Amino acid sequence: MSRSREDLLKEAKALRSWAEARQLFHAIGGAGPRPAAGGGAEMFSAGGIETLSRKPITAIGLNAERGEEGTIYVYTARQLNRAERKELEEAYPKTADVQFRQARPLTVDPGASPSPPPSGLSGQWTRYTCGSSISLGNVREAGTLGCLLKDENGDIFGLSANHVVGGCSNARMGAPIVAPGIKDVGVGQPDPRTIGYYERAAPFVAGDPGVVPVKANCDAAVFKLIRPKEISSWQGDYYDTPVDIGDPREDADIEKVGRSTRLTQGLIESQVVGPHPVGFKTTVWHSSEESVEFRATVYFDPVYVLRGKNRPFAAGGDSGSLVIQHEEGNRRTAVGILFAGKESDVSYMLPLKPLLESLGMTLVSGHNPK
Repeated sequence: MSRSREDLLKEAKALRSWAEARQLFHAIGGAGPRPAAGGGAEMFSAGGIETLSRKPITAIGLNAERGEEGTIYVYTARQLNRAERKELEEAYPKTADVQFRQARPLTVDPGASPSPPPSGLSGQWTRYTCGSSISLGNVREAGTLGCLLKDENGDIFGLSANHVVGGCSNARMGAPIVAPGIKDVGVGQPDPRTIGYYERAAPFVAGDPGVVPVKANCDAAVFKLIRPKEISSWQGDYYDTPVDIGDPREDADIEKVGRSTRLTQGLIESQVVGPHPVGFKTTVWHSSEESVEFRATVYFDPVYVLRGKNRPFAAGGDSGSLVIQHEEGNRRTAVGILFAGKESDVSYMLPLKPLLESLGMTLVSGHNPK
């Protein structure tokens, strides 16, 4: 890219501000047509504005690695047809390339994961890998064990999404974490057992970005392993968790191993500009008679949009997966935690480095190899 990333970011923020002023952003929970409003120069034609009022924007992202002047992605709740895309792209008056992609509004429901592929484990398993099914011990859900972490005392923990093992910050400390996840327990499946106890979560605070410090939010939680020798740092039997942690890079090749779609490859399509809203709904049980229902919108910043190669990068149940980035020399670095994705849509990742810094933990590699 011939210009700086700061200039591209400034342009993307200007587009976001313009769209917000004209109420062209989607409201989580559904939105009907909205009238154009606000002053200032228009960035699209009247016909383009009318299109975006019917097919509202869900996010704006940037990719500093694509195109001579960088690329700005405008994600819409409904797919634009060819004529609509052409009119919008030709009318855009700024420097960067602009592309329109569909990305539906995000609502995460931990109980909605599809059936998993065969695990290949025996009933009485002796080695359980990252990239496999886990859940809280008393909910019919399933997500993914992303990786193993170690604290300053040398204790080993498992990392996953907060909505998988932390009940969206409503689980109580010491709650059992089971493998496989309760939703995956059945005849012919590995016998379930408690592999750890819920320890703590990263900040996960609902509320408007104007009053909540959303840059601290991260959909992640850790649990302390009971018998670390039974859990492997390997991602399935595909590769070991990398030692190195990297920064996400747009257009970089990535891969992950998850509970539902197993090994998939893709790329980092863009970094979302500004706080990104995600709706969560779950019920956390503390006993047979005591439960907490959580229904809220949580904002995250930064968020990265991931797109699969040849097939979707992730599906429900893959939340918590560790996202690996390919570097020069066939080297892998760990760059993020997958926290949302559907087979019919794009997937989303939160950066790993600031999360580990806030937890005061490091990645575990070479633990219980195959």
